[in-house]
Amino acid sequence: MPNVQLPPIPERITRDTLRDICRLLGLDPSSVRELKLGVNELTATLYLCDRDGYKIRYGEGPATTVVTIPIN
Repeated sequence: MPNVQLPPIPERITRDTLRDICRLLGLDPSSVRELKLGVNELTATLYLCDRDGYKIRYGEGPATTVVTIPIN
């Protein structure tokens, strides 16, 4: 078996970096629950808020929606 080596990856990223990533994508960091980056699309799970900006409750937790943003 050939010797396999991973490309360099950071041990962790800071919360500030994560907020910057959300802003670069045009997303409000406080409304983002999860981001998944694929080769052809970005999938974001977002908190649903009312007109006043308050998170909407659904059952035991916040209501969310999933959006898919194509990458081209």
